[in-house]
Amino acid sequence: MSDVKDMTEKRILRPIEGESFMDIDAVSELLLEQSIPEDALWLGNEVFGNVFRYIVRYLERYNASAYKILFTMHFKDEEASVEKKEEIVGCFREAVQNTLRNSDIMVQVSQNQILFVLQEVNASNVDSVLERMLHKWNRLPETGLVELDWETQSVSTSHKGNGEGPSYQKEWIVIVDDDIVNLKIAEHVLNKGSMRTTSLRSGPELIDFLEVNEPDLILLDINMPDMDGFETLKRMRDKGGNMSRLPVIFLTADDNKKIEAEGFSMDAMDFIKKPFVPEILTARVKRAVRMIRLQNHLEDEVSRKVMENEQMLIHIVQTLATTIDAKDTYTNGHSSRVADYSKEIAKRFGYRDEKLDDIYMMGLLHDIGKIGVPDAVINKPGKLTDEEFEQIKNHPVMGARILKNIKEKPKLACGARWHHERYSGGGYPDGLSGDDIPEEARIIAVADAYDAMTSCRSYREPMPQQRVREEIAKGRGTQFDPVFANIMLDMIDEDVDYEMREK
Repeated sequence: MSDVKDMTEKRILRPIEGESFMDIDAVSELLLEQSIPEDALWLGNEVFGNVFRYIVRYLERYNASAYKILFTMHFKDEEASVEKKEEIVGCFREAVQNTLRNSDIMVQVSQNQILFVLQEVNASNVDSVLERMLHKWNRLPETGLVELDWETQSVSTSHKGNGEGPSYQKEWIVIVDDDIVNLKIAEHVLNKGSMRTTSLRSGPELIDFLEVNEPDLILLDINMPDMDGFETLKRMRDKGGNMSRLPVIFLTADDNKKIEAEGFSMDAMDFIKKPFVPEILTARVKRAVRMIRLQNHLEDEVSRKVMENEQMLIHIVQTLATTIDAKDTYTNGHSSRVADYSKEIAKRFGYRDEKLDDIYMMGLLHDIGKIGVPDAVINKPGKLTDEEFEQIKNHPVMGARILKNIKEKPKLACGARWHHERYSGGGYPDGLSGDDIPEEARIIAVADAYDAMTSCRSYREPMPQQRVREEIAKGRGTQFDPVFANIMLDMIDEDVDYEMREK
């Protein structure tokens, strides 16, 4: 869900002349009032208001979760008739309604705004719900007639007015068993132990439930018709996402070591025997949830520290890149531009996340070996002597020697060492060719050559864009990997105003 996921993080509503709408806080405050203005809400405003207030009381009492999504539609044709606008809003409403469950409710709060209240949805899965809504809508032709904005917010957050998400301290346990008596007993025992429970009767029902919910723990019966506990767990893990990591304790009336061994091999946390001993059931579930929360906390701390270290490394790398560029008065910003071009080529090729960050840093540091080249050689305006050119040619080796000491990022050195190799052979320092040249170095080579041609040098001004394009095209298969050369050519063709160069 890459693109949609990016968009769901933050959408800012902006008014368009002639349109009137409220933000999500204003709608929430209105719904919490005891009396609602007659013209404030459509589609049964008074009924919806009563239901909303009931939901808020329910959430507070049971520490439950719910999310609001407020959609605002900006009509591109401001002269469109009221009937046409109503038709478009109706199409949107019908499209996303197919993604809702029976427990979800919606109301139209103005001519161009619709509010959804989604129960048992929290911050970790609201994006996936939103993605399904947008997927349905984006398949309709009416999509092109409006610009759609949205806001998401926890129901409890807005009601408490503290600006922070709710803290769900109660353990949320899902119990899955086809025997209603076992369900009721487990539910009673866990509720008595101050835990929140949800009871389900089958494996397929659990899979559907987990599409939009993320409980703390699942108690899963093994012997169920149609889909037993083992098959249910296997399907959960195969689904990926939150289902791949949710902790499971199996429930069983069998005292069978083989069954236990199979369960543990599937990453089950524990087994609990039936009939239940209340004290054992409560103690094991609470202990399991404490362990899970502690592990999640530790993982969050580790992730935070890793992110801090990554940011620190990037700052150090950027400082080094600035130092390198400062040696050459004619290549100010060269390393940063090569890093940007390399990252864009890699992104178009299919790199994601950490690999994109890595190639960006490799681009920043590709010329770090120039630290060891005398300034007089780097800034010499005329032709270099053979001896001086050998000094320049040594900078990839020197750069790799410097970067190989960064053990956390072992690939940094390959960009520095091999960005002057040629795809057909004959480059330096090692005379590699084709796929023997590391992929990242082949990307940086194209980016480096492009920036060299489009920036000032001691011996010439930036080259005209058409000439740059011709040189990149001529180098396909000889100097450059043709795949990455073609991506750069696409970038050049899209840059109709020749903005992608040194300013």
